[in-house]
Amino acid sequence: MLFDGLPAELPTATLRPIAAHDRQLAIGGRLRHWIDERWAWIRPRTVPLIAAFAGMIAVLGTAKYLSSYACAPQHSAVIYDDAPSPRAIEVRAKGLGHLRITPVRPGSQDVTITLDP
Repeated sequence: MLFDGLPAELPTATLRPIAAHDRQLAIGGRLRHWIDERWAWIRPRTVPLIAAFAGMIAVLGTAKYLSSYACAPQHSAVIYDDAPSPRAIEVRAKGLGHLRITPVRPGSQDVTITLDP
């Protein structure tokens, strides 16, 4: 007992199947165990994961929409600037009518915008 040292655990033996069918069953059992562990982690987090996935799809859809919107042909506008002071700007856009922009009072940065058909 004097020279044995500290008590230690006995080594554990692992049995491995030799036959192909038994090996497939062992691999299937390990795979099932691995999936069960992952499912145990995912199950309490399903609602946040679904919300995050829906948000990701919404962001991708928005990016696609905005990229196609940016590439759409632009409407041309002609600006007529022959109005007396206070300065008024009249814009004629194709198919939209007349857009009139006038200042609220002289020297003010506020404007009134009216759309005439």
